Amino acid sequence: MKTNAERAQERLTLTPKTEFTLKKDGFIGALYRPERDEYPGKAVIMFGGSDGIYNLTKLVAEQYVKRGMTVLALAYWNEPGLPDGFEKVPVDSVEKAVLWLRGQGFEKVGLWGISMGAELALLAGSLMPELISCVTAVCPTNICGQGFVKKKGIQQLECSAFSWRGKELPWARLKASKSAILRDSLRERSVCLRSCYEDAVQNAPEEAQIKVENIGGPVLLLYPEHDAMWPSEMSAEKIRVRLKEKNFSYPCKCVSYKYASHMLVPVKSRSTVMFRVERKYSEKCWESDMDAFEKTLAFWKEVW
Repeated sequence: MKTNAERAQERLTLTPKTEFTLKKDGFIGALYRPERDEYPGKAVIMFGGSDGIYNLTKLVAEQYVKRGMTVLALAYWNEPGLPDGFEKVPVDSVEKAVLWLRGQGFEKVGLWGISMGAELALLAGSLMPELISCVTAVCPTNICGQGFVKKKGIQQLECSAFSWRGKELPWARLKASKSAILRDSLRERSVCLRSCYEDAVQNAPEEAQIKVENIGGPVLLLYPEHDAMWPSEMSAEKIRVRLKEKNFSYPCKCVSYKYASHMLVPVKSRSTVMFRVERKYSEKCWESDMDAFEKTLAFWKEVW
């Protein structure tokens, strides 16, 4: 059995069948096809979070490809030609990728995203119900949040993190306080931005809440029982309640984990050491990562 240190050294092993560029295709991405297609007619677009590591997105994509799913890993920021922060990041890049896949004959296109990528997945699913038929959100949020850049810490911007059709999406203001972040991070012994998001998650105006009820297919939410980075467990409950109140006609499954961090993925990156739960319960967290991986595959096979 591999140790986490060994897993952290894993590198990309698959060669993309197709690579996409902004100049040629209008988006940056890499398409991976499995040797044996276990999900005929289906493809998933994957994107990562605010770490901005496109290679990590591709590494996660590989794990799903090895189990038979066609995956398009999408970069939506922090690559040449793309925004260098969350400043009205265009959701349109997802639409371009979906349309390309649909043009290749994939009848069902789903989204998988983690953290800010989960926010993007839920937003895109709600904006394009006719094109996207499944959303898997790992460590989700129920709101479209305020824009920010990572320059000498986190600098908030007076705009939305995302845009659509050239217009910024309605957003909820965050309450970033350097002293609160430092206090909470020391108390949690982890990177902790919960205090920035808790009020927005609880009290966001209706226009800033993601209209998840518009999603045109099943929704899977995966998250830690306690997420040090932001309150994904609180957001998941908000999403579940909203879907119930809006009489959502598709299945919604919520899965929480006692031993898990904000990096709930089937790949161990060096960034997991930022979280106390990963340092203290390394192997239990890995078991949760793999359980989430298996539950996602089962959801795509049996529910989607």
